[in-house]
Amino acid sequence: MTKLKASIWLLFLIVVGAPIGYVGYLNQSYFLDTNSLILVLEKPVSIDYSSPEISNMAYWVGCIILTWLVVSIVRLPKYFRNRKTIKLLEEQIANQKIEIAQLSNAQTATPVDQLLPTDQAEAIEEAIDENSEAAAKEAEAEVSEKPAQ
Repeated sequence: MTKLKASIWLLFLIVVGAPIGYVGYLNQSYFLDTNSLILVLEKPVSIDYSSPEISNMAYWVGCIILTWLVVSIVRLPKYFRNRKTIKLLEEQIANQKIEIAQLSNAQTATPVDQLLPTDQAEAIEEAIDENSEAAAKEAEAEVSEKPAQ
């Protein structure tokens, strides 16, 4: 399983990473160019701010990281709900395993008096077979004794 997973990741990096790297190489002049962000507000308060010059590649990486963080934060409530559900289901499984063990122990410890109806029928049939065998032996003994008289 580990080799399969590693090969899938390698294939993913080749299929996705190679085109991205190629586009980055072709647009190298754009990504290495430096720009500064400028913020100008005039209405409530006069603000004129410009950030230090940073390469466009840093802005792209920052946007990708910021997007990843926002998506992760949005998925957190679902993650916690799923973990809570998993814990509840694991507790139910543990309780059911305990109940199964108790029932199987109770079933193996049942006395002969509490046989099921099918078990009682089998026991009666066995007793009848034993009685019929004993009766057949007695009849044979009687038959063998009569001609001797």
